[in-house]
Amino acid sequence: MKKATAEDMRRIEALAVDRGDSFASLMERAGQAVAEWVLREWLDARTAEGLDTRIAIVCGKGNNGGDGFVIARRLAVFADVTVVLAAGKPATDTAAQNYSRLPNNALTVLDYTQEPYLCSAAVRQADMLVDCVYGIGFHGEFSTGLLPLLRQMNAAANYKVAVDMPSGVNADSGVACEGAFSADVTLTFTALKEGLSRENSGSVQLLDIGIPADAVRQVLGQKAITEEMVRACFSPRPLDSHKGTFGRVLLVAGSYGMAGAAILAAKAALRSGAGLVTVATPRSIYPIVATAVPEAIFLPLDETEDGCLSSDAVEPLVRRAQNADVVVLGCGLGRSVAVTQLFLQLRRRVTCPLILDADGINAVKPHMLIEETAFAPLILTPHPGEMARLLDSTIDEVQCHREEIARRFADDYGVVLTLKGYHTLVSAPGRPLMQNDTGNPGMATGGSGDVLAGLIGGLAAQGMDPYFAAMCGVYVHGAAGDRAAERLSQHAMLPSDMLEELGGLFLNLEK
Repeated sequence: MKKATAEDMRRIEALAVDRGDSFASLMERAGQAVAEWVLREWLDARTAEGLDTRIAIVCGKGNNGGDGFVIARRLAVFADVTVVLAAGKPATDTAAQNYSRLPNNALTVLDYTQEPYLCSAAVRQADMLVDCVYGIGFHGEFSTGLLPLLRQMNAAANYKVAVDMPSGVNADSGVACEGAFSADVTLTFTALKEGLSRENSGSVQLLDIGIPADAVRQVLGQKAITEEMVRACFSPRPLDSHKGTFGRVLLVAGSYGMAGAAILAAKAALRSGAGLVTVATPRSIYPIVATAVPEAIFLPLDETEDGCLSSDAVEPLVRRAQNADVVVLGCGLGRSVAVTQLFLQLRRRVTCPLILDADGINAVKPHMLIEETAFAPLILTPHPGEMARLLDSTIDEVQCHREEIARRFADDYGVVLTLKGYHTLVSAPGRPLMQNDTGNPGMATGGSGDVLAGLIGGLAAQGMDPYFAAMCGVYVHGAAGDRAAERLSQHAMLPSDMLEELGGLFLNLEK
């Protein structure tokens, strides 16, 4: 996602308000998102282990402080919460409203301008320290009154969380003034900020607070995949069609203990409309997969003692791949030397598109993607962790520079790259970088990626250009997730539920 300046964020929020939202509801959702992150990523585990859960939230006079008041109210029922007013009572109406809603009987409120020693003790004794002093509004230097408090916050030996931006760091330039808050993690909203970096912000997590994606695009100029674009990639099926008309998928997937990955990918490829799907899988799990997907063809493979693909299976697979229209490699395969051998042989001897997912990505290094004698177009579908491994980088770096990384990697290695995550990106040399706005957090579960790989493979097998197959695949995948969430909730939905939604989606695309 393109990064935003402080002014960009003000314009995005103003657009959201113009479309019927309110600054009060945006603040409430921002505070709720942070509180839920704290509960999920920090508080629940500490509570289960019987550890202390004292939280100090340091709030400024502006709207970042207002976020802090919402966070405090929502966390007060779960932890020992102290609110520290860094510069007295709030100065904006929305922040003041949330300050008035603090349940004073359930938490402690201290004013640094009146009781600095008590505030210093609260900051020092907290197990988690939350910075809500300035957010994106900071510029210049800290006042002489605030600087001692920020120094005490940085000196405290606790887990430090910054909300939106670390106080003292310019949201546009990334320049940090003396005393700037040194966060372990920064929880930022809606879009990454220009000034965020690992050096000044710790780990960066992007939280969705419900601002419409088209409002973000209108300000940041992003290109989004739309239903109209996807519909344009489909055409009516000829009346004289037969199963060979719609392509042959060779899916190399599964290992002992990972039969589900092969099943989900195979079903997704079939649901996408592919004519013939062959599942190449280790012999030990062949009965399981064949029972679950009777519509597929099967190629049982030689395997190692631990149930992974054997080197003896490479040559039979390459021969079978020469009659395929697309090869999908990696879903649940496990890590073995044979996977790397197979990839290299496919690159050199097969001309159809090759989709690398999961262990297919883990089996290669970037230099392997460049092969002078290669003919097969490549589609890679990494999540941020796999992308970080490919680049010998970190997940935080990938998340902070998603758009730049997606463009550069696709150009450097001549591949179609589908960088998964919140607003999945699709990049290819000489093509526009596209962002997908369908999907929801309920899809963040094992098996979702297998469904996506199968979808893209099925579409590519039917003759769709690899770039458009990736683009349509991520859109339909996310839309299926949205439908499943509407029916079952984000908490309860499963990747198999997404498969059930594909029929209705493709029915709509055929109209």
